[in-house]
Amino acid sequence: MVIKKRQILWDWTNSAGAGNPGVPDKINQVPFGNSSPVASVVNWNAWVPPELKDRAPFRPMVRVLQSASGNDWAMIENTKYPIILFFNEPERAGISPEQARDIWNKQMLPLRKNKGKKLGSPAVASDDNGRKWIEKFMSLVAHNPPDFLCLHYYSKNGGDAIKYIQDMHNKWPQHKVMVTEIACIDRNAQAVVNFTVQVCNWMDGQDWVFEYGLFDFQRKVADNFISPAAQLMDANGNFTELGKMYVHQQPMKAPGKAEVHAAEIATVGPVSHEPSDAVFHAAEVASNGEFSVAAALSPDQQNALNIHNNKRKAKGLKPLIWDNQLAKNAEAYAKHLAQIGKLEHSSGDQRPNQGENLAAASGSNTPLAMAANMWLDEEKNYHGEPIGQGNFGSYGHYTQCMWRSTTKLGMASAKDAKGSVYIVGRYSPPGNVVGQKPY
Repeated sequence: MVIKKRQILWDWTNSAGAGNPGVPDKINQVPFGNSSPVASVVNWNAWVPPELKDRAPFRPMVRVLQSASGNDWAMIENTKYPIILFFNEPERAGISPEQARDIWNKQMLPLRKNKGKKLGSPAVASDDNGRKWIEKFMSLVAHNPPDFLCLHYYSKNGGDAIKYIQDMHNKWPQHKVMVTEIACIDRNAQAVVNFTVQVCNWMDGQDWVFEYGLFDFQRKVADNFISPAAQLMDANGNFTELGKMYVHQQPMKAPGKAEVHAAEIATVGPVSHEPSDAVFHAAEVASNGEFSVAAALSPDQQNALNIHNNKRKAKGLKPLIWDNQLAKNAEAYAKHLAQIGKLEHSSGDQRPNQGENLAAASGSNTPLAMAANMWLDEEKNYHGEPIGQGNFGSYGHYTQCMWRSTTKLGMASAKDAKGSVYIVGRYSPPGNVVGQKPY
Protein backbone atom coordinates (compact mmCIF):
# COMPACT_ATOMS: atom_id res chain seq x y z
CA MET A 1 0.00 0.00 0.00
CA VAL A 2 1.37 3.40 -1.01
CA ILE A 3 1.63 6.03 1.73
CA LYS A 4 0.84 9.40 0.13
CA LYS A 5 2.45 12.10 2.29
CA ARG A 6 5.13 13.75 0.19
CA GLN A 7 4.73 17.34 -0.91
CA ILE A 8 6.43 18.64 -4.03
CA LEU A 9 7.86 22.03 -3.03
CA TRP A 10 7.74 23.46 -6.55
CA ASP A 11 9.56 26.77 -6.59
CA TRP A 12 7.66 29.54 -8.37
CA THR A 13 10.60 30.12 -10.74
CA ASN A 14 9.83 26.76 -12.36
CA SER A 15 6.52 28.11 -13.67
CA ALA A 16 6.50 30.24 -16.81
CA GLY A 17 5.68 33.92 -16.41
CA ALA A 18 6.53 37.41 -17.59
CA GLY A 19 10.31 37.61 -17.91
CA ASN A 20 10.67 34.08 -16.55
CA PRO A 21 10.43 31.24 -19.07
CA GLY A 22 10.74 28.71 -16.26
CA VAL A 23 10.87 24.96 -16.79
CA PRO A 24 7.19 24.07 -16.43
CA ASP A 25 7.50 20.84 -18.40
CA LYS A 26 9.92 19.47 -15.79
CA ILE A 27 7.00 18.81 -13.46
CA ASN A 28 6.26 15.84 -15.71
CA GLN A 29 9.09 14.04 -13.92
CA VAL A 30 6.77 13.73 -10.91
CA PRO A 31 4.94 10.38 -10.95
CA PHE A 32 1.44 11.59 -10.15
CA GLY A 33 -1.16 8.92 -9.53
CA ASN A 34 -2.41 6.38 -7.02
CA SER A 35 0.84 4.40 -7.02
CA SER A 36 2.96 7.47 -6.24
CA PRO A 37 3.92 8.66 -2.73
CA VAL A 38 3.33 12.25 -3.90
CA ALA A 39 0.39 13.82 -2.06
CA SER A 40 0.34 17.50 -2.99
CA VAL A 41 2.17 20.48 -4.47
CA VAL A 42 3.20 23.71 -2.72
CA ASN A 43 4.78 26.83 -4.26
CA TRP A 44 4.52 29.23 -1.26
CA ASN A 45 1.89 31.23 -3.14
CA ALA A 46 -1.87 31.52 -3.59
CA TRP A 47 -1.71 30.88 -7.35
CA VAL A 48 -1.67 27.39 -8.77
CA PRO A 49 1.20 26.37 -11.05
CA PRO A 50 -0.55 25.99 -14.45
CA GLU A 51 1.64 23.01 -15.29
CA LEU A 52 0.17 21.07 -12.35
CA LYS A 53 -2.99 20.48 -14.40
CA ASP A 54 -4.90 19.15 -11.41
CA ARG A 55 -2.78 16.01 -11.22
CA ALA A 56 -2.42 16.47 -7.46
CA PRO A 57 -3.99 18.73 -4.83
CA PHE A 58 -2.45 22.17 -4.49
CA ARG A 59 -1.84 23.74 -1.06
CA PRO A 60 -2.31 27.52 -1.42
CA MET A 61 -0.46 29.63 1.13
CA VAL A 62 -1.08 32.98 2.79
CA ARG A 63 2.67 33.49 2.92
CA VAL A 64 3.13 37.08 4.18
CA LEU A 65 0.94 39.95 5.37
CA GLN A 66 0.41 41.16 1.80
CA SER A 67 -1.08 37.78 0.91
CA ALA A 68 -4.04 38.54 3.19
CA SER A 69 -5.29 41.24 0.85
CA GLY A 70 -5.67 42.10 -2.83
CA ASN A 71 -5.45 39.54 -5.60
CA ASP A 72 -3.70 36.94 -3.47
CA TRP A 73 -6.50 36.95 -0.93
CA ALA A 74 -9.12 36.76 -3.68
CA MET A 75 -7.43 33.59 -4.94
CA ILE A 76 -7.37 32.16 -1.42
CA GLU A 77 -11.09 32.91 -0.91
CA ASN A 78 -12.00 31.31 -4.21
CA THR A 79 -9.69 28.32 -4.17
CA LYS A 80 -11.24 24.94 -4.77
CA TYR A 81 -8.53 23.19 -2.79
CA PRO A 82 -9.41 21.92 0.69
CA ILE A 83 -6.34 22.89 2.75
CA ILE A 84 -4.88 26.38 3.15
CA LEU A 85 -1.49 27.13 4.70
CA PHE A 86 -0.91 30.23 6.81
CA PHE A 87 2.31 32.30 7.04
CA ASN A 88 5.81 31.09 6.25
CA GLU A 89 8.34 31.77 9.05
CA PRO A 90 6.43 34.85 10.26
CA GLU A 91 8.93 35.47 13.07
CA ARG A 92 11.52 36.27 10.41
CA ALA A 93 9.14 38.45 8.42
CA GLY A 94 8.35 40.81 11.30
CA ILE A 95 4.85 39.44 11.87
CA SER A 96 3.89 39.25 15.53
CA PRO A 97 1.79 36.43 16.98
CA GLU A 98 -0.86 39.04 17.79
CA GLN A 99 -1.03 40.22 14.18
CA ALA A 100 -1.30 36.64 13.04
CA ARG A 101 -4.08 35.98 15.57
CA ASP A 102 -6.09 38.94 14.30
CA ILE A 103 -5.89 37.80 10.67
CA TRP A 104 -6.58 34.24 11.77
CA ASN A 105 -9.77 35.23 13.55
CA LYS A 106 -10.97 37.71 10.95
CA GLN A 107 -10.08 35.99 7.69
CA MET A 108 -8.86 32.44 8.12
CA LEU A 109 -11.51 31.04 10.45
CA PRO A 110 -14.39 32.09 8.14
CA LEU A 111 -12.79 29.95 5.42
CA ARG A 112 -13.20 26.97 7.70
CA LYS A 113 -16.62 27.91 9.05
CA ASN A 114 -18.22 28.98 5.79
CA LYS A 115 -16.33 26.99 3.17
CA GLY A 116 -15.20 23.89 5.01
CA LYS A 117 -11.50 24.51 4.48
CA LYS A 118 -8.87 22.96 6.72
CA LEU A 119 -6.17 25.28 7.97
CA GLY A 120 -2.48 24.88 8.61
CA SER A 121 -0.73 26.85 11.33
CA PRO A 122 2.06 29.30 10.57
CA ALA A 123 5.26 27.35 9.89
CA VAL A 124 8.16 28.66 11.97
CA ALA A 125 11.88 27.93 12.00
CA SER A 126 13.05 25.45 14.62
CA ASP A 127 15.26 27.94 16.50
CA ASP A 128 14.34 29.55 19.82
CA ASN A 129 12.60 32.52 18.20
CA GLY A 130 10.48 30.24 16.06
CA ARG A 131 9.48 28.00 18.95
CA LYS A 132 8.57 30.96 21.15
CA TRP A 133 6.54 32.49 18.33
CA ILE A 134 4.45 29.40 17.63
CA GLU A 135 3.89 28.73 21.33
CA LYS A 136 2.50 32.26 21.71
CA PHE A 137 0.34 31.97 18.60
CA MET A 138 -1.10 28.61 19.61
CA SER A 139 -2.01 30.00 23.02
CA LEU A 140 -3.73 33.00 21.40
CA VAL A 141 -5.87 30.81 19.13
CA ALA A 142 -6.42 27.97 21.60
CA HIS A 143 -10.20 28.26 21.29
CA ASN A 144 -10.06 28.03 17.49
CA PRO A 145 -6.80 26.24 16.72
CA PRO A 146 -5.50 25.17 13.31
CA ASP A 147 -6.23 21.76 11.86
CA PHE A 148 -2.55 21.10 11.19
CA LEU A 149 0.63 22.05 13.04
CA CYS A 150 3.10 23.12 10.34
CA LEU A 151 6.83 22.81 11.01
CA HIS A 152 10.18 23.52 9.36
CA TYR A 153 13.41 21.74 10.19
CA TYR A 154 16.98 21.92 8.88
CA SER A 155 20.05 20.25 10.40
CA LYS A 156 22.79 17.68 9.76
CA ASN A 157 21.39 15.00 12.06
CA GLY A 158 18.34 12.90 11.24
CA GLY A 159 17.89 11.88 14.87
CA ASP A 160 17.70 15.53 15.89
CA ALA A 161 15.09 16.16 13.21
CA ILE A 162 12.96 13.27 14.41
CA LYS A 163 13.26 14.39 18.04
CA TYR A 164 12.19 17.94 17.18
CA ILE A 165 9.17 16.84 15.17
CA GLN A 166 8.15 14.37 17.88
CA ASP A 167 8.61 16.97 20.64
CA MET A 168 6.47 19.51 18.79
CA HIS A 169 3.76 16.95 18.25
CA ASN A 170 3.87 16.07 21.95
CA LYS A 171 3.18 19.73 22.79
CA TRP A 172 0.02 19.74 20.67
CA PRO A 173 -0.89 16.06 20.25
CA GLN A 174 -4.42 16.81 19.07
CA HIS A 175 -3.10 18.24 15.78
CA LYS A 176 -1.74 16.30 12.86
CA VAL A 177 1.62 17.60 11.66
CA MET A 178 2.70 18.97 8.30
CA VAL A 179 6.46 19.36 7.97
CA THR A 180 6.29 21.86 5.15
CA GLU A 181 10.07 22.28 4.81
CA ILE A 182 12.81 19.86 5.84
CA ALA A 183 16.33 19.14 4.55
CA CYS A 184 19.82 18.12 5.57
CA ILE A 185 22.33 20.99 5.51
CA ASP A 186 25.45 18.78 5.50
CA ARG A 187 27.70 19.40 2.49
CA ASN A 188 28.52 15.71 2.15
CA ALA A 189 26.31 14.02 -0.42
CA GLN A 190 26.01 10.66 1.32
CA ALA A 191 25.28 12.30 4.67
CA VAL A 192 22.39 14.10 2.95
CA VAL A 193 21.11 10.84 1.51
CA ASN A 194 21.33 9.09 4.88
CA PHE A 195 19.47 11.95 6.63
CA THR A 196 16.78 11.99 3.96
CA VAL A 197 16.21 8.24 3.99
CA GLN A 198 16.05 8.11 7.79
CA VAL A 199 13.69 11.04 8.22
CA CYS A 200 11.37 10.36 5.29
CA ASN A 201 10.91 6.71 6.19
CA TRP A 202 10.23 7.67 9.79
CA MET A 203 7.63 10.28 8.81
CA ASP A 204 5.97 7.81 6.45
CA GLY A 205 5.47 5.55 9.46
CA GLN A 206 3.86 8.12 11.79
CA ASP A 207 0.07 8.27 11.52
CA TRP A 208 0.06 11.79 12.94
CA VAL A 209 2.36 13.15 10.22
CA PHE A 210 -0.11 14.22 7.55
CA GLU A 211 2.33 15.45 4.88
CA TYR A 212 5.92 16.62 4.54
CA GLY A 213 7.94 18.48 1.95
CA LEU A 214 11.62 17.97 1.20
CA PHE A 215 13.23 21.31 0.32
CA ASP A 216 13.07 21.84 -2.62
CA PHE A 217 12.59 21.60 -6.37
CA GLN A 218 14.37 24.59 -7.87
CA ARG A 219 17.27 25.06 -10.25
CA LYS A 220 19.62 26.93 -7.94
CA VAL A 221 20.58 26.67 -4.29
CA ALA A 222 18.22 28.95 -2.35
CA ASP A 223 20.93 30.48 -0.14
CA ASN A 224 24.24 29.73 1.59
CA PHE A 225 22.44 27.90 4.40
CA ILE A 226 21.02 25.25 2.09
CA SER A 227 23.38 22.44 1.07
CA PRO A 228 24.11 22.04 -2.66
CA ALA A 229 24.19 18.30 -1.96
CA ALA A 230 20.50 18.43 -0.99
CA GLN A 231 19.30 19.88 -4.30
CA LEU A 232 16.37 17.97 -5.79
CA MET A 233 16.81 19.63 -9.19
CA ASP A 234 19.87 20.49 -11.25
CA ALA A 235 20.50 23.74 -13.11
CA ASN A 236 18.58 22.46 -16.14
CA GLY A 237 15.51 21.48 -14.14
CA ASN A 238 16.15 17.75 -14.23
CA PHE A 239 15.65 15.88 -10.99
CA THR A 240 18.81 14.89 -9.14
CA GLU A 241 19.24 11.35 -7.84
CA LEU A 242 17.93 12.55 -4.47
CA GLY A 243 14.93 14.10 -6.18
CA LYS A 244 14.23 10.86 -8.03
CA MET A 245 14.47 8.87 -4.80
CA TYR A 246 12.03 11.23 -3.11
CA VAL A 247 9.33 11.00 -5.76
CA HIS A 248 9.70 7.30 -6.57
CA GLN A 249 10.95 5.26 -3.62
CA GLN A 250 8.90 4.04 -0.69
CA PRO A 251 10.47 3.08 1.56
CA MET A 252 13.45 5.15 0.57
CA LYS A 253 16.79 3.33 0.42
CA ALA A 254 20.28 4.80 0.41
CA PRO A 255 21.82 3.76 -2.92
CA GLY A 256 23.73 0.53 -2.56
CA LYS A 257 22.24 -0.34 0.82
CA ALA A 258 19.37 -2.42 -0.50
CA GLU A 259 19.64 -6.17 -0.25
CA VAL A 260 20.43 -7.66 -3.63
CA HIS A 261 19.33 -11.23 -4.26
CA ALA A 262 20.10 -13.09 -7.44
CA ALA A 263 16.58 -12.72 -8.81
CA GLU A 264 16.67 -8.94 -8.26
CA ILE A 265 19.95 -8.02 -9.88
CA ALA A 266 18.39 -7.16 -13.22
CA THR A 267 16.12 -4.54 -11.68
CA VAL A 268 18.50 -2.86 -9.25
CA GLY A 269 21.52 -2.57 -11.49
CA PRO A 270 24.94 -4.18 -11.58
CA VAL A 271 26.44 -5.56 -8.40
CA SER A 272 30.06 -6.68 -8.07
CA HIS A 273 30.50 -9.80 -5.96
CA GLU A 274 32.23 -13.12 -5.66
CA PRO A 275 30.15 -16.18 -6.64
CA SER A 276 29.75 -17.26 -3.01
CA ASP A 277 28.33 -13.92 -1.87
CA ALA A 278 24.57 -13.98 -2.28
CA VAL A 279 23.61 -10.74 -0.54
CA PHE A 280 25.43 -7.41 -0.56
CA HIS A 281 25.07 -4.05 1.06
CA ALA A 282 27.26 -1.02 0.53
CA ALA A 283 27.36 2.58 1.72
CA GLU A 284 29.79 5.48 1.94
CA VAL A 285 30.12 8.69 3.82
CA ALA A 286 33.07 11.04 4.22
CA SER A 287 33.83 12.81 7.49
CA ASN A 288 36.76 14.34 9.18
CA GLY A 289 43.06 10.81 14.47
CA GLU A 290 46.18 9.81 15.15
CA PHE A 291 47.68 7.20 12.86
CA SER A 292 50.45 4.61 12.80
CA VAL A 293 51.95 2.99 9.72
CA ALA A 294 51.37 -0.75 9.41
CA ALA A 295 53.94 -3.53 9.73
CA ALA A 296 53.33 -6.93 8.10
CA LEU A 297 49.87 -7.40 6.65
CA SER A 298 47.68 -10.46 6.37
CA PRO A 299 47.15 -11.80 2.84
CA ASP A 300 43.63 -10.33 2.70
CA GLN A 301 44.81 -6.94 3.96
CA GLN A 302 47.66 -6.85 1.46
CA ASN A 303 45.39 -7.91 -1.36
CA ALA A 304 42.83 -5.21 -0.52
CA LEU A 305 45.58 -2.58 -0.40
CA ASN A 306 46.97 -3.79 -3.73
CA ILE A 307 43.53 -3.64 -5.32
CA HIS A 308 43.22 -0.01 -4.26
CA ASN A 309 46.71 0.93 -5.39
CA ASN A 310 46.59 -0.82 -8.74
CA LYS A 311 43.50 1.17 -9.60
CA ARG A 312 45.07 4.41 -8.28
CA LYS A 313 48.27 3.78 -10.29
CA ALA A 314 46.21 3.49 -13.46
CA LYS A 315 44.96 7.04 -12.82
CA GLY A 316 48.40 8.39 -11.94
CA LEU A 317 47.55 8.71 -8.23
CA LYS A 318 49.95 8.13 -5.34
CA PRO A 319 49.51 4.76 -3.56
CA LEU A 320 47.79 4.47 -0.22
CA ILE A 321 49.69 3.14 2.78
CA TRP A 322 48.14 0.77 5.30
CA ASP A 323 47.55 2.34 8.70
CA ASN A 324 47.20 0.15 11.79
CA GLN A 325 45.21 2.67 13.79
CA LEU A 326 42.72 3.12 10.99
CA ALA A 327 42.43 -0.66 10.77
CA LYS A 328 41.80 -0.87 14.53
CA ASN A 329 39.13 1.79 14.24
CA ALA A 330 37.58 -0.10 11.35
CA GLU A 331 37.67 -3.36 13.34
CA ALA A 332 35.91 -1.82 16.33
CA TYR A 333 33.17 -0.44 14.12
CA ALA A 334 32.81 -3.67 12.12
CA LYS A 335 32.21 -5.51 15.41
CA HIS A 336 29.55 -2.94 16.28
CA LEU A 337 27.81 -3.51 12.94
CA ALA A 338 27.90 -7.26 13.51
CA GLN A 339 26.25 -6.74 16.89
CA ILE A 340 23.42 -4.59 15.55
CA GLY A 341 23.07 -6.72 12.42
CA LYS A 342 22.84 -3.93 9.87
CA LEU A 343 24.86 -1.34 7.98
CA GLU A 344 24.79 2.03 9.65
CA HIS A 345 27.40 4.73 9.32
CA SER A 346 29.36 5.98 12.28
CA SER A 347 28.93 9.61 13.22
CA GLY A 348 31.55 12.17 12.30
CA ASP A 349 32.79 12.58 15.86
CA GLN A 350 33.46 8.82 16.02
CA ARG A 351 35.92 9.05 13.12
CA PRO A 352 37.54 12.50 12.93
CA ASN A 353 39.38 13.07 9.67
CA GLN A 354 38.33 9.66 8.39
CA GLY A 355 36.21 8.73 5.40
CA GLU A 356 34.25 5.50 5.60
CA ASN A 357 33.17 2.80 3.15
CA LEU A 358 30.90 0.01 4.35
CA ALA A 359 29.92 -3.32 2.83
CA ALA A 360 28.36 -6.59 3.94
CA ALA A 361 28.13 -10.07 2.47
CA SER A 362 26.48 -13.33 3.36
CA GLY A 363 29.94 -14.89 3.55
CA SER A 364 33.45 -14.58 2.14
CA ASN A 365 36.90 -16.01 2.85
CA THR A 366 38.52 -12.78 1.63
CA PRO A 367 36.11 -10.06 2.75
CA LEU A 368 38.52 -7.13 2.51
CA ALA A 369 39.55 -7.89 -1.05
CA MET A 370 35.93 -8.61 -1.94
CA ALA A 371 34.79 -5.24 -0.61
CA ALA A 372 37.66 -3.40 -2.32
CA ASN A 373 36.76 -4.99 -5.65
CA MET A 374 33.10 -4.16 -5.18
CA TRP A 375 33.78 -0.52 -4.32
CA LEU A 376 36.24 -0.03 -7.17
CA ASP A 377 33.94 -1.75 -9.65
CA GLU A 378 31.83 1.41 -9.39
CA GLU A 379 34.35 3.02 -11.74
CA LYS A 380 32.02 2.16 -14.60
CA ASN A 381 29.38 4.45 -13.07
CA TYR A 382 31.66 7.47 -12.66
CA HIS A 383 31.95 9.90 -15.56
CA GLY A 384 34.13 12.66 -14.13
CA GLU A 385 31.37 14.74 -12.56
CA PRO A 386 31.94 16.75 -9.34
CA ILE A 387 30.77 15.01 -6.18
CA GLY A 388 27.06 15.56 -5.65
CA GLN A 389 26.22 15.46 -9.33
CA GLY A 390 25.05 12.49 -11.32
CA ASN A 391 24.18 9.28 -9.52
CA PHE A 392 26.48 9.67 -6.52
CA GLY A 393 25.10 6.56 -4.87
CA SER A 394 26.38 4.46 -7.75
CA TYR A 395 29.97 5.73 -7.67
CA GLY A 396 30.68 7.17 -4.19
CA HIS A 397 32.70 4.21 -2.91
CA TYR A 398 34.94 4.37 -5.96
CA THR A 399 35.62 8.07 -5.62
CA GLN A 400 36.54 7.68 -1.94
CA CYS A 401 38.99 4.90 -2.83
CA MET A 402 40.46 7.11 -5.55
CA TRP A 403 40.48 10.48 -3.78
CA ARG A 404 43.70 12.28 -4.71
CA SER A 405 44.47 13.69 -1.24
CA THR A 406 43.70 10.44 0.63
CA THR A 407 46.98 8.81 1.71
CA LYS A 408 46.09 6.14 4.31
CA LEU A 409 43.81 3.12 4.44
CA GLY A 410 42.72 0.69 7.13
CA MET A 411 40.14 -2.09 6.74
CA ALA A 412 38.62 -4.78 8.90
CA SER A 413 35.69 -7.20 9.01
CA ALA A 414 33.53 -8.95 11.58
CA LYS A 415 30.94 -11.74 11.46
CA ASP A 416 27.56 -11.77 13.13
CA ALA A 417 25.90 -14.81 14.71
CA LYS A 418 24.41 -15.85 11.36
CA GLY A 419 27.73 -15.75 9.54
CA SER A 420 27.16 -12.51 7.66
CA VAL A 421 30.33 -10.45 7.26
CA TYR A 422 30.50 -6.69 7.79
CA ILE A 423 33.42 -4.82 6.21
CA VAL A 424 34.58 -1.32 7.12
CA GLY A 425 37.12 0.76 5.21
CA ARG A 426 38.57 3.88 6.79
CA TYR A 427 40.40 6.53 4.76
CA SER A 428 42.46 9.57 5.75
CA PRO A 429 42.19 12.31 4.81
CA PRO A 430 38.56 11.73 3.77
CA GLY A 431 37.30 12.26 0.25
CA ASN A 432 33.98 12.91 -1.48
CA VAL A 433 33.92 16.64 -0.90
CA VAL A 434 30.86 18.11 -2.57
CA GLY A 435 31.69 20.07 -5.68
CA GLN A 436 35.16 18.57 -6.07
CA LYS A 437 36.49 15.71 -8.21
CA PRO A 438 38.60 12.79 -6.97
CA TYR A 439 41.40 13.29 -9.53
